[in-house]
Amino acid sequence: MSGLAWSVPLAIGLLVAAGALAGADLPALAWVLRAAAPAVVGVAGVAVPILRWRTWRYEIREHEIDLLHGALRIRRTLIPMTRVQHVESERTVLSDLFDLRAVTVHTAAGEHKIPALTEGEAAAMRDRIALLAREPDVV
Repeated sequence: MSGLAWSVPLAIGLLVAAGALAGADLPALAWVLRAAAPAVVGVAGVAVPILRWRTWRYEIREHEIDLLHGALRIRRTLIPMTRVQHVESERTVLSDLFDLRAVTVHTAAGEHKIPALTEGEAAAMRDRIALLAREPDVV
């Protein structure tokens, strides 16, 4: 189900783009686009997001957050807890359709999003990271 949630936004975008291009005043291009649209939507709109979802891994440890994702280009990110500035959970209208949330970890270098979590997982993860990222005040 989560893989489908990753597919919907891309599939909608591809359909809108295909519709806009199909109305172009280039009959040969419009014919090619109409013929290729189902394959493009099938591969890019469904298969790629499902592959991305299946290759997402994360682990929250006491001293770091370990993120691993990617199918063709595999990216591993280690975020030290001492670098975490704040953490937030996010929901959108589309994610509400699938009862999914995302957690974003903010550091001085940027942000790192962990997508497609259940509401309970996202809340627990956000709270755990916030607790682990706290440093005792040094006086």
